[in-house]
Amino acid sequence: MKNKLLLIISIFVGISASAETIAIKNPGYFDNPIRDGYAVFPDTLYFDKYAEEITFPDMGTFVKLGDYDFPNLRKVTLNSVDYIPGGTFGGMQNLEEIVVNGLVGHFDCWFVGHCPKLRKVVFNGPVSSSGGPSFKYDCPQLDSVLFNGLVADFYLGSFPDEKTPKFRNYTINGAIIKAYNDSLTPPSDLSRIKNDPLLMEQLKDLAGWQSQVLTARGDNKWMRRSAYDDAKILLPVLDSLGCVAISDSLRSAMAFAWNHGDDVKTMLEVLKESPAYAVDTIKKPQFTYVLPTDSLLTETRLHFNLDSIAGCGDDVSRIKNLLYWVHNNIRHDGSNGFPDGPRNLKNIYYSALRDSCGYNCRALAISLTDALLAEGIPSRYLTCESKRWDSDGDCHVICIAWSESLDKWIWVDPTFAAYVTDENGLLLHPGEVRYRLQHDLPLSLNSDANWNNQSAETKEDYLDNYMAKNLYIISANLLNQSEPEGKSNHMQGYIGALVPQGSNYKNAHYITTDPDWFWQRPVKFMEHSKPKSEMIIR
Repeated sequence: MKNKLLLIISIFVGISASAETIAIKNPGYFDNPIRDGYAVFPDTLYFDKYAEEITFPDMGTFVKLGDYDFPNLRKVTLNSVDYIPGGTFGGMQNLEEIVVNGLVGHFDCWFVGHCPKLRKVVFNGPVSSSGGPSFKYDCPQLDSVLFNGLVADFYLGSFPDEKTPKFRNYTINGAIIKAYNDSLTPPSDLSRIKNDPLLMEQLKDLAGWQSQVLTARGDNKWMRRSAYDDAKILLPVLDSLGCVAISDSLRSAMAFAWNHGDDVKTMLEVLKESPAYAVDTIKKPQFTYVLPTDSLLTETRLHFNLDSIAGCGDDVSRIKNLLYWVHNNIRHDGSNGFPDGPRNLKNIYYSALRDSCGYNCRALAISLTDALLAEGIPSRYLTCESKRWDSDGDCHVICIAWSESLDKWIWVDPTFAAYVTDENGLLLHPGEVRYRLQHDLPLSLNSDANWNNQSAETKEDYLDNYMAKNLYIISANLLNQSEPEGKSNHMQGYIGALVPQGSNYKNAHYITTDPDWFWQRPVKFMEHSKPKSEMIIR
């Protein structure tokens, strides 16, 4: 008996030793739990490398399974998952079916791709939201994507994909509350939910999940914002269906999230809550503008024949002509900073031409400022930043140009060939735009605003979203001249910043809450940009 037992143990050890397993660990998308008391990821999961079917337990965040080598895997089953990243199922050569049985908080776009044998994807549980209209790519056998449960925010489209020819449309056996494309997947009538006990139960489950995300103590990144947006969709449905207790609980969780910080607020809402400006006693110099007789500006004006480009119209038409010229001749590429050499229009222009490349918004704004100053039009380039200037790596740089005929500054953005007007067509400067955004006053973006002459820019995207974020803090160079930054043989200026009261902004030499100082009319001019000892300022 003892020898027999030893034989069995040795066989078992031998099998275990020869089996190949794959260890799946926390992908690291979140540092803190998405919901209090629920781990972001379970302990390391081990699966047989050659398994044909795999079932995952409940988890906070899923992994990009296509990054692991499961050569025989045909079916994957998930249970409840708070977050499923985009590209989760990519490049899985033998995968045929994906089934999600539990609640999904949010899944990103490009759920499946490059899966030659995939036929079916099934969601049996409720889904709070999906991200991005694109769901699949290059899945030639895929013909069935079923949603058998309740979906709060169905943000999926069905773009033509010649590599997924069998797929026609999503099958909705459950119900949709809000849809990305009403003609493709129309929202369900509320009676559909009310008369189905399972859907009613899933509605309550989604409300409970959203409340847990909204009231999490830790930083669950953007999931709180996603849950807040979904809760705004769910709340009126709960009210309409008489789910009073659950509706009150969700409303309370939303209030908690709103007061917790800015996570759930739109960029416009953050701007609207900005503290006011106020006159201060900080001693500040005036902004200075180099005259067009400066040698560098004269060279620029003559080299590009800017007089001809600006034209002979009034100052507004000349400003716009220079705006369009810079926009059309220097592409925008946010990933590319400045070329080697001086930061002036001539070097940026010819470097872009030589290297067939574009440059970032700062390079374009400096180029337009150079052109405007060369034409005798006082101008500044403005760095526009968000409230989270110390953690948000994105900002935008635009220009302002002084119009003598209007007796005011006007907004000109060479990245998007953009300018902004009020309801009467009056051109505005960024301070005026900021105020109007905060107070829901009419704003219009020029109809031909665009990115690289490839895609149109809308007022909603450009002002309500992007610039609402980036008008929280505005800074400018106090000395406006050719080559205002980088290596040059002339004196460089200091930076002045306009901030709301209570701001912790630090990246400027002069920081003020006084808008009158920042938007002062140009009154101080420099005759030549020469070494400091030779400059004449008046």
